[in-house]
Amino acid sequence: MNDVFTLFGIAIISASLVILIKQYKPELAFGIALSSGIIILLYTMGFFSEIFSVLSKLISFSGINDEKFFVLFRCMGICMVTKIASESCRDCGQNSIASKVDLAGKALILVASLPLFSEITEIIRIFIEL
Repeated sequence: MNDVFTLFGIAIISASLVILIKQYKPELAFGIALSSGIIILLYTMGFFSEIFSVLSKLISFSGINDEKFFVLFRCMGICMVTKIASESCRDCGQNSIASKVDLAGKALILVASLPLFSEITEIIRIFIEL
């Protein structure tokens, strides 16, 4: 529960600093916003190790091939990085670049999930032959 208050405090202090600095030095405001975003991201990285340990136990318990879950993790990572990059571009006022980052993220997710699509088509082909 303390983690929530820590993240809340970092976010509120950072947002206040950005609003205050933006009036006098707009170029520094973006740097503060980006730095605080990186600090929050690094703070939350510790939670991912716990999530991955629980998920790896579930994967081994389920008996499903690890490669399928690896594709899912890769797509989740692409989503997170794309969201952070596009929101940073939007904070800077570059909506055009942000929309292109979103498009690139969607394309990367499609590329990363191609092995699953090929497996699904193979399963469909097997069912059709029956």
